[in-house]
Amino acid sequence: MNINLIYPRIPSPLDRHIPGTYIKACQLLSDLATQIKAQLQQPAKDTPFTSVSIMTAYIEDLMRKLARQSRAQPAFANLNIVLQFGASAQDDRWHTASGWTVTSQPGNPQSNQLADFLITHALKILGSAAITNGSTPISQREHSSARLLDIAKAPTVLTTNLYIDNRQNADLLRHSSGILKLASVHAQAIKQYLELSQ
Repeated sequence: MNINLIYPRIPSPLDRHIPGTYIKACQLLSDLATQIKAQLQQPAKDTPFTSVSIMTAYIEDLMRKLARQSRAQPAFANLNIVLQFGASAQDDRWHTASGWTVTSQPGNPQSNQLADFLITHALKILGSAAITNGSTPISQREHSSARLLDIAKAPTVLTTNLYIDNRQNADLLRHSSGILKLASVHAQAIKQYLELSQ
């Protein structure tokens, strides 16, 4: 199975900074994808062999890539995880929206199953305080990223990995230990999914 870790490149001027730092959201997403890939490539008993790749491009280019992939390969050969951060506004100020969420493809049982595993591991690793209310309105940028769920034929989930303009969330994201926790949520859930899919 091919696992694609996907994050949309945010075009300037939407490529924003965490308030008070010079850390770009796209660099954090790159770090997160790299850590997930590293954890997935650690040898694990009873986990089937997989290839892990990182895909990043502007949203329209990603949609074209996924559409080509869907035509070229059977859906069961791939698993897609779209990574993003939440942001309440593009004004470089602190806001109160916070937390971690996952969105799955409507009507896709494999996508729903992976989403369930992700929630289980997020609760274990991040704690219940880190999980947001699923009814919270999403920003336009999140809506644009979610279009990838409609394009992909393979099981696909989208994870929102905390809010870069919430002070407490940003404090976690600033440190490698926070990125490692988020990577562990993904890697452990994906491994559990793969074990069940054998």
